[in-house]
Amino acid sequence: PAQLALNPYSGSCVVVDPNSGEVLALVSYPSYDNNRLANGIDAAYYSGLQSDLSNPLWDYATQMRSAPGSTYKPVVATTLLMEGVTDLTEEVNCTGIFTRFSDRNFRCWIYPGAHGSLNISEAITNSCNSFFYEMSYRMGTGTDGTFNSDLANEKMRTYAELYGLTEKSGIEIEESSPQFSTDNAVPSAIGQGNHNYTTVGLARYIATVANSGTCYNLSLLDKVTDHAGNLLEDYTPEVRNTIEMPTSYWNAIHEGMHGVTENSSYFSDFEMETAGKTGTAEVTSLVPNHALFVGYAPYDDPEIVISMVVEGGASGANLASAAGEIVNYYFGSEHTMESIGTENTLIR
Repeated sequence: PAQLALNPYSGSCVVVDPNSGEVLALVSYPSYDNNRLANGIDAAYYSGLQSDLSNPLWDYATQMRSAPGSTYKPVVATTLLMEGVTDLTEEVNCTGIFTRFSDRNFRCWIYPGAHGSLNISEAITNSCNSFFYEMSYRMGTGTDGTFNSDLANEKMRTYAELYGLTEKSGIEIEESSPQFSTDNAVPSAIGQGNHNYTTVGLARYIATVANSGTCYNLSLLDKVTDHAGNLLEDYTPEVRNTIEMPTSYWNAIHEGMHGVTENSSYFSDFEMETAGKTGTAEVTSLVPNHALFVGYAPYDDPEIVISMVVEGGASGANLASAAGEIVNYYFGSEHTMESIGTENTLIR
């Protein structure tokens, strides 16, 4: 598709064990046959890869960065609760549009509709932009009633850092550095602004959500042994930090993400309960939005975390079925092997 300037033409997926920080799968698409680049290089093949407009030699899971869109909202929810900006029961009335600025209005994705009154868990489930606009504005407003965007961003950065979003994930291959937004805190609070994160960075963040506060430095490797099996080096992931937060706050975030997948037409048929968050990241009017999905399963005792990004994929909701297939595959559902092709996919 890239040769014809069509979108989408690339994507990535990272699967992590939230209880250990081990990377179970790290996939970049489109890929290539690295057997033809080992023990000598197929020159014609390599030249074709270099000229391919889809950049198959680029690792989209570790090097492409995207605004996180609404997958970022659990970070903001953490900030709001921990900073006392709101509580578990307060509701905000979404009218579909945020009008506190005299020179610019911000719309909720449902506009010209409206969500009505929502608490923080419901705002995550419904991905209500207006709720997070209002709360980020409140977070940056001083006692004199003046809005200070830098103040709100500083508070959000504190918790983004605890989720590992201000540093590389720890994997042992090349990875792009993340970028925390310094733009207006109101759109930044819904994952826009100039936020930019990798798929593997988002996976670490959601693993921290899934396990309620343990942030690991991720690892692709297990161990190195000599020919006799003696251990030379152990790559067991290290705990980077922990987030100490009341259980009720974690439950509110989990409940909100649980509502996302429970309301999904695809996940609603699952016997296993799951949790997730879709994201749609705006780029420019000339380029389709990036699609994102993050989630974990099972809901009550997570074993895997999934992070997916499709450049130009239009909407995060489009990835729900693909995420569901991964959950089915991991937990051994019967129909999965027929619907997942493996011949042309390189897992790196």
